[in-house]
Order: sequence, then structure tokens, then C-alpha cells
Amino acid sequence: MSNSEKEVKIKKQKSPFEIRMQFFGLPLALILFAIIFTMTTPNGLSYSGKMAMGVFLFALTLWITNSIPNYVTALLTIVLLPLTGAWDETQVMGVLGYEVIWLTFAAFIIASGMEKSGLAKRLALFLITKFGKSTNSILALLMATNFLIAFVVPSTTARAAMMFPIVMLVIEAFHVNLDDPKNNFGRLLALQGIQSNNLSTAAILTATSSQILAVSFIRDLSGHEISWGEWFMASAPITILTLIASFFIGKSLFKVHNKKVTEEDMKKINDQYKSLGKMSIIEKKSLAIFAFTVIMWALDKAQLKIFGFRLSLVMVAILSAALFFMPYIGILKWKEAKISWNLLIFACGAYAGGVALNDTGVASWVLNSIFTSLGIENLSFYALFAVIMFISSFSHLVFTSKTVRTIILIPTIIAIAKTSGYNPVALALPAALTIADTITLPPSSKVNLIYYNTGYFSVLQELVYGLLVLLVKWGILIVASFTWFKLLGIV
Repeated sequence: MSNSEKEVKIKKQKSPFEIRMQFFGLPLALILFAIIFTMTTPNGLSYSGKMAMGVFLFALTLWITNSIPNYVTALLTIVLLPLTGAWDETQVMGVLGYEVIWLTFAAFIIASGMEKSGLAKRLALFLITKFGKSTNSILALLMATNFLIAFVVPSTTARAAMMFPIVMLVIEAFHVNLDDPKNNFGRLLALQGIQSNNLSTAAILTATSSQILAVSFIRDLSGHEISWGEWFMASAPITILTLIASFFIGKSLFKVHNKKVTEEDMKKINDQYKSLGKMSIIEKKSLAIFAFTVIMWALDKAQLKIFGFRLSLVMVAILSAALFFMPYIGILKWKEAKISWNLLIFACGAYAGGVALNDTGVASWVLNSIFTSLGIENLSFYALFAVIMFISSFSHLVFTSKTVRTIILIPTIIAIAKTSGYNPVALALPAALTIADTITLPPSSKVNLIYYNTGYFSVLQELVYGLLVLLVKWGILIVASFTWFKLLGIV
């Protein structure tokens, strides 16, 4: 069996530190909760706020340490919020009806349709066989392909699973030797597979559920609704410039001569593309549904002028999901939809905890305390922007879950903006563009683990490459605050 045909299976080995964290996580969470429960309510904070903070820290500790499954922690959070008087039961249960939950649900169905149809794989192989004539063009094309399929596959892991066999096929076609430490082409293919997957995600709002969660926080906590098109306009130039920087930084770190692809090597790749045959009916149906979905997302507010009505982002996603199940039109049966119910429960608990912090005034109270002690409120907008973007970009080194990072960062940033007298969107939206930038360490995401398992790069190589690219993106975001974001009216 060739490398390209190997099934991708991820089973991460826990380090001694992670094992200790998992063991002590639950006792630590209980101790933190007990301390907050028994302490006197601080000045400026209500009792419900104190308990919301206690429940949130309890849940956050368990999420970080992985002492118990995330969905179990979410269920406990949902129970503890009303039980402790932190949040009303009606409000807690109402989270299940939030748009972000339904959008996540629909995204699972859309991803299932893409996986069954094989449309993304056909697109990737087509681009490589038509335009991948040298090592440089192959590297650039794999980046471009990752960017393109982000439009239609709303899952970083699903996209990695689709691209991984193709990357391994290219490595095999180029006779890359795993034991040769100087073979940088295989190293770059794997590392740029990580970077192009995660960095491309930032361009498309629906490319990961964490970004949808961020937009939901921005809408609910600031009153400003970010459309699919507005997100794309803000993020696309940043993403493209960062991908270009990633390409050249990778070439500088890992020297690769621009070797032409031989006819024999290209034939192997071309044979796999030809083996797909003509586009099947289910691929055509998937293409039609995806085209409809992307067009409706892109039109967004213009729908009202064109059609006389407007479907929101979540309604378009739900309609798309329904079309995948429709007789004669769709391609899925209910049992074929790979819906991660545990993730939906986790999203409910995480969102409930995050919104409760805001509604009870905890976020504002904490930030006001920080401002008073550190004087952050005296920073100019651009200095504050630079600090927040730096923290947002590199926070994944501490929090490996994009969802956990989102529920901590976005409400906090919005509260900082309000307290400082700045437009919350001007800080929260650019920060949301960094949520998927998990490119520094293998444990940061499943995408990283998939490519790390190839053995073509070390942890240190990924870390150095990732840190350099993120520093460049940080600089691009700062420049954008003076230019592109100002032109769009974000800043």
C-alpha cells in the first residue's frame, strides 16, 4: 500500500506533563470553584457574576486539562449555571436555539455531502495535473488548492484528510526519501500543508465553526452583524499576503531547488485523476448546492434587492443542509450525515458560559480591575490594537481548542473596547481573523497532527516556521489597521 492510500488515523500520545494535567485537572477545578463559592462577593460584582465566574473557571480548567470529556464538562456547565444562581434556567436552555448551534449543525451536514461526493478531491487533482509542472508550482498550487476548498469544506480536519493523500502522492512521485535530512521538498510539502490549511481558514467565515462562534459573539455583545461578504472582504487580502509570506519564508528556511516534474512522475498523479472518471451525478448535485450556498452567502444583504427577501447566513446553511437530503436533488441520507453531537453539546456549554460572563458583568469587572492596575486604558487605539492582535495570534500556544480561545478572547476584547471607548468591531473582528492560526505545534490542531505523522519535519522546525509566519501576519494586521481596515470602515 502506497503512502497516498494510507488511511489517516490520529491517536496522539500524551506527554508526562499532559498525563499529570489530566490527573490533577478535576481536583484543581473543584478547588477553584470552592474558593470562589465561599469567598465574599467582591465590590462591583454581583453574586450571580461571582458564581458565573466560578462556573466558568471550573469548566475552563476541565477543558484545558482534559480531565473529563469536553461534552461532559459542557453538560455540567449547563446544570451549574442555574443551580448556583449564576444565570436563569430559561436563558441557559435557550442557548440551544442560538444561531451558532444551528450553523454548526448545518456545517456538519454540508461537510458530509462534500466528503461523499468527492468533489474537493477532484478539484485538487485537476489543479495539480494541469498546473503543477515544477517543485515551486506544486508548492504554490497546494497552497492555492487549500485556499479554494476552504470555500466549500467547512472543516479544517476534513480538508486536511482530503489533501493529505494528495500530498503523499506528490511526495511519492518526487521520490522523496524520508531518511534524507536534506530533503526539504517533502518537509515543505508537509509544513505548508499545515500552514495553507489553517491560514486559508481565516479568509472564509464558514471554514471553521470557531469563526462562526466569534461572529455570533460580536453580534450578541456589540450589536453589529458581520456578513459572509464583509468577513471575506476584510480577511481575504490579509490571508493572501500571509500565504505569500509563508511560501517565501518556507523557501528561505528549507532550501528547495526548482526541479521540473518528469513525465513519469506526473503520470502517476494524472492516473489518479483519470481514475475518478467523468464527474458523477452526485458530484454535479454537490457542485450545484455548493454554488448556490456560496452565492447566497456572498450576496447576503444584496439578496433583498435582487430577490425581495434576505436569508441570513445560518438560514442559507440550513437550506443547503436540507437540499442535501431532498429527494431527487440531494445526495445524503440521514444516517450518512456525520453530525458530531458531542461538539454541539460542547458548543452549547461553552457559549452559555461565555455569554453568562458578559450578562452578569464579570468581563467588564475583570477588565476594569486590570485597567486600574496596569493603565491599559491609557493606550492609544493603535497600541491597544497591536497588543490585542499579538495576544490573539499566539494564544493558541496556551489554549489548543479554537472554541475555548474564541469564548475567552472575543467577549474579553469586546469588553476592553467598550471600556476604552473604542468600536468593539475594530478590535474583535481583526482578532477573530487569528483564531485558526494554529500553525506552531503538533498538538495545536488535528491538521498539524495529520501532517506531523508523516515524519518529514520536527517539532522545532514547525515551531520556528510557524512563529515567523505569525509575526509577519501580526505586522500585516497592524498595517491593515492604518490602511485596509480603515478603508472598509472597520477601524
